[in-house]
Amino acid sequence: MNETHSEQSRGHVLPGEGVYFAVFLLLAILTVAELVTTYLPQLVKVPILLGLMAGKAWLVVQFYMHLRYDSRILTWSFLIPVIVGVIAALVLQPLLSTVPLAH
Repeated sequence: MNETHSEQSRGHVLPGEGVYFAVFLLLAILTVAELVTTYLPQLVKVPILLGLMAGKAWLVVQFYMHLRYDSRILTWSFLIPVIVGVIAALVLQPLLSTVPLAH
């Protein structure tokens, strides 16, 4: 039994090469947008770069790591630690900025 037949029997339909090439082009465009964004003022630059970074990470995880076509439990097992890490970073950031650095 080949892999293609077993994937189709479980309901998994993987995308063709065109989808991966389109995602590649979109990632390239987002990378160029990041480079252009670095010339903007600091106040505007950081939120835009964070949004572009999150978008690129989502595309890579969904398409190249194939989480888009796997069980939702695998997606949540990846997202929950990321969400906890972001919340921890946001909570700890004010504390870390007030601690003097030891030399």
